[in-house]
Amino acid sequence: MKLFKNFIYENSAFISIGSLLGTLLFTLSFHSLMFFDDPIRFLHGLITPHIVFPMLLAFVFILPFGYFIGLLPALISKGLFEHFYVAKIGSVSFSRATLYGLVIGLMWSPIILILDLAVGAGLKFFLYVEFVLILPVCLVCTWLEWSKAMT
Repeated sequence: MKLFKNFIYENSAFISIGSLLGTLLFTLSFHSLMFFDDPIRFLHGLITPHIVFPMLLAFVFILPFGYFIGLLPALISKGLFEHFYVAKIGSVSFSRATLYGLVIGLMWSPIILILDLAVGAGLKFFLYVEFVLILPVCLVCTWLEWSKAMT
């Protein structure tokens, strides 16, 4: 546990936690699609060992890939945070740090919207990536950076 805390406190939260949190949110959101399709079948699958263990094993194997895929957005978010807010974060309140996290998350909107229009995926893709993946990860990482700066 101490090794994990040292890893978080020595590196930026965007690098150490952001990619993992994004992978977790991505995985859980796709499981929620199965839940909305047939809730009873999904809940029955959660107590069935021959479904739960392969699902957990698949998550363990997917986690490193998700971490490496999420490193580029994490590096960009870390750069945005360091450029705009790292000097201010130590002297602000929790609500102001939350606002900084929201702004960093919303800075991704033009890039995601351009990608969405280029691919033609529709508005659901933009809303999913921005509000389910990027914004919560930026908020949590900003809160972690704020708590590191306050100590």
